[in-house]
Amino acid sequence: MMKFLFILIISFYFNQIQAQSKSASYNSAYIVLESMLEGKDSLNFKKALFTVENAWYDNKLDFFTFENDIKKIASSCSLMISKKRFERYKTAKNWAIFMWITQKTPENESKNCEYDFKDFLGESSFSNTFVTRLIKDKKGNCLSLPLLYKCVAQELKAEAYLTLGPSHAWIRHIDEKGEWLNVELTSAQFPSDGIMMTELGIKTQAIKTGAYFKPLSEKETIAVLMTLLANGYENKFGLDDFTDRCADLSIKYYDANVIAIMLKSNRVAKLANNDTMAFENKIVLHKMYLTLQNKLNDIGGESINPDEYTKWVNSMKTRKE
Repeated sequence: MMKFLFILIISFYFNQIQAQSKSASYNSAYIVLESMLEGKDSLNFKKALFTVENAWYDNKLDFFTFENDIKKIASSCSLMISKKRFERYKTAKNWAIFMWITQKTPENESKNCEYDFKDFLGESSFSNTFVTRLIKDKKGNCLSLPLLYKCVAQELKAEAYLTLGPSHAWIRHIDEKGEWLNVELTSAQFPSDGIMMTELGIKTQAIKTGAYFKPLSEKETIAVLMTLLANGYENKFGLDDFTDRCADLSIKYYDANVIAIMLKSNRVAKLANNDTMAFENKIVLHKMYLTLQNKLNDIGGESINPDEYTKWVNSMKTRKE
């Protein structure tokens, strides 16, 4: 047992050196998000999001361009509010962002954002799930759409909380009546809590623990972005100690983060799937895997069947028509 743990420690440091040489952009991005989470730097969702996507592009994107694009959208939303004289409504900014993203308006040059039904999982290109791609092509998925919404909301100082479900994300905010409102940008609708729970298979336990359906705080949202950083890294290099570091730090600040726990679980499964590994070592990894799976079960963090999710996403086509 001690020998196996020693080997794991040596492997950890060796893989760390390997990971650093493979992508400096991901290590520098980790430091940016870590500084925000640890309180060394102020929380800045827009900067954190850009940093995550820029790492995938090996730091070739320009933050000024990204920030300017967000400011332009925010200005267009302000113009929409002014034209309608909606300033008296506390949710006017939320209305304008929703309209700019989902509807053809003069302010978005009659080109609203569309759901990318062809590659919503980013299988053809992982960058198809990015906000930078959404801004450029007006095509996005269930993650980039709410992330863009939140970016613009931050610029306008409007209330908008990222909310997670199994393989899904949306925005929640308080409406004019003081009630929570679900903003579903995939279908451009405002479904009830009951509909969201039923269609995504969200259990009451997941809501109680904050795994799903929780309006995430700014720090929890940055913690989620840390797991998205790991997802991008995994897409390029696979699972290794870097993805473990991202998952561990994310869980530290959002302990019911299903994405992070799944990352760790998949990593352990990968390590155990080694035909040359001694049986007793596989037993240790198996116990680690069961611990992580029990954690997911305890928080109600069940995943949705990929085929069922694809079917649900495609049903959005008819709802929008």
